[in-house]
Amino acid sequence: MNKVLSFFKESSSLKLIAISIGIAVLSYFIEKPLPSIFLGLRLFAFVLFVYAIIRYRK
Repeated sequence: MNKVLSFFKESSSLKLIAISIGIAVLSYFIEKPLPSIFLGLRLFAFVLFVYAIIRYRK
């Protein structure tokens, strides 16, 4: 768990934005068969995107 948290703390904002966009694009492929996972991935991508923008502005 510490490795995951340190990855988010140490990575650049641009990398986090790219990861969030990638998650959002990949979530579209599972929209019909698994709608609940689709919504969870979209929520995670949005939170990651907002976190990256906040880190970029500091």
